[in-house]
Amino acid sequence: MKTNLIERIKRLFGKINKRQVAALLIVLALVLANGYAIIREIPIIQIVTIAILGLYLVFFHADWTLYLIALTTPFSIVISSKDIHLGLSLPSEALSIALTMVFFARILYDFHINRALLKHPVSIALFVYLGWMLVTCLTSVRPVVSLKFFASKVWFITSSYWFFLQLAEDDLKNAVRYFNCYAVGLAVIVLITTYKHALSGFDEHYAHWVMSPFYNDHTAYGAALAFMLPLTAGFFFLPDNRLWQKIFYVVVSSIFLLGFYLSFSRAAWISLMVSLAVLVILKLRIKLSWLIGGGLALGLLLFFFSDEILYKMSRNSQDSSGNFVEHIQSMSNISTDASNMERINRWTAAYGMIREKPLFGWGPGTYQFEYAPFQHGYYQTIISTDFGDGGNAHSEYIGPCAESGIVGMLTVFTLVFCFVYYGIRTYIDAEDKTLKLMSLCMTLSLISYYTHGVFNNFLDTDKLSVLVWAAMAVITLCNVQNRYLSASLKQ
Repeated sequence: MKTNLIERIKRLFGKINKRQVAALLIVLALVLANGYAIIREIPIIQIVTIAILGLYLVFFHADWTLYLIALTTPFSIVISSKDIHLGLSLPSEALSIALTMVFFARILYDFHINRALLKHPVSIALFVYLGWMLVTCLTSVRPVVSLKFFASKVWFITSSYWFFLQLAEDDLKNAVRYFNCYAVGLAVIVLITTYKHALSGFDEHYAHWVMSPFYNDHTAYGAALAFMLPLTAGFFFLPDNRLWQKIFYVVVSSIFLLGFYLSFSRAAWISLMVSLAVLVILKLRIKLSWLIGGGLALGLLLFFFSDEILYKMSRNSQDSSGNFVEHIQSMSNISTDASNMERINRWTAAYGMIREKPLFGWGPGTYQFEYAPFQHGYYQTIISTDFGDGGNAHSEYIGPCAESGIVGMLTVFTLVFCFVYYGIRTYIDAEDKTLKLMSLCMTLSLISYYTHGVFNNFLDTDKLSVLVWAAMAVITLCNVQNRYLSASLKQ
């Protein structure tokens, strides 16, 4: 009996090669070193270990790295240094930077990107978006700030769009896995946040910050949930799903709905309602001419009755509340609600900046440092600040216009038009059920985000960037693959 056991052990060790032995020794050394570091409280050893593991994943398992970025983004926390005026969201942003460097290194020795993806209108719109941003970095009033801002855009877009295209090009299931990873991370954050919120008796004021330090405030938290809900609900209907996958999507969607309601984010509520309205329009196949006619009619009504509408809004004194109906009513309060009034303050300041520098703007990322002199006392609130620490312009459209001029805002509109057009076009034309469903889900999620973008902007953070750019990549892939399928059927 002992002889057989010894022989089995010998055979087992005989199959292990030198590389595996070396890997085993390195892992053992890292475990022992970290055990010692924990006992002796030496954090530098743990940091070095994380860096080694990160480099290993980036160089040898880039696909795992992308999944890890999606999984860890909800948990990432911003670490900043006032000495070098730099902040990073760790670990997700550090992984995005490493993945971007690997991507560019690969391009240098082996330029291999599908030309159909490279020449797709969404990709071209991204090139124009980044190209104009780089131009306005050169004309910026704060070039260092603008170049840092531009660099962050590059690593977010490179890792979540270009690298993502390569990950999901051969199999769209990889795209599903990516968003599932984010869903798992966000679900855990929702459970933690809900527990902390419950300790306060679900007080509405606690809802504004209870998700910190993982999300800055309830608006970013609500935007992420509004983005993910169309995906997790839509993925339930993927044709190849097994029973456990359907159960997973039901459970996660239920958790997200709970967190979404308790976020008390009015902008997120509006954005999801718009997304659902688009879904109804697509399902009922309402003609485009009817939508344009209805939109024009609504615009004319708002124009002719603008004085009465503004008067009604100025008379509304309902502040944000824990009561759902009262919270909805507070959306139109522009007289006493500090949140609404502060947005108007930021927008009017941005308008003053646009009037002074309409073509090139003040430079990417400079709004928060330059808007203070353009504020008007009438619009300032108790949460207004003159010290350049109050954040951005609270708009995905007005902010770029102030920072990169009117052309900068037009590049954003072009991106929105491209993903909406090609997302809906693919949904209508596709015969393949997976392509049809994926394009629909991504389009609805992006519509949700860019509707939310009227009131807030989060594309300078990892929390939404890893979702938005990846969703655009999926629309690009679905559209290109549907064209290939259509062409092959015609032959």
